[in-house]
Amino acid sequence: MVELASGTAEDIYQCLKTVILDKQIPFTNLIGFSAVTCNTMFGQFNSVSSLLKKDLPDIAAVKCSCHMMHLCASKVCLKLPRSVEELLRNLGAHFNRSYLRVEKFREFQEFFRTAIHKILSPAITRWLSLQACVNRVIEQFIPLKHYLQQNLFDDP
Repeated sequence: MVELASGTAEDIYQCLKTVILDKQIPFTNLIGFSAVTCNTMFGQFNSVSSLLKKDLPDIAAVKCSCHMMHLCASKVCLKLPRSVEELLRNLGAHFNRSYLRVEKFREFQEFFRTAIHKILSPAITRWLSLQACVNRVIEQFIPLKHYLQQNLFDDP
């Protein structure tokens, strides 16, 4: 990793070129470039990708799909009703605090021949964990529904 004092497209481009040439790789061997989607990297007029395309017109410049997915997932999570997240947190907390509840739920999982998996709780980075939590609730829906119904009737 190279540290730069400046974050301009020109300086990043020159640094990239220097690093590649220092490793004795012909600059014309570059066939692709991928980076985060900011203007410095992918702006239309003065960006690292536009400077690369000037020197290497056939280079494939691709915006980072991981970064794009992160941005999309973060935006989507902001649109989810808080009640969904609260439900997932409450379910996770219900089981995380009691070995007896986990064992009782395991009996329902075995009865319904469902995979024995824990009910997950959303993490602080919600967009990273919400999908896993929702998928787990869907996977465990039938035993979870019956467990909660039974729990409702048994609990005074």
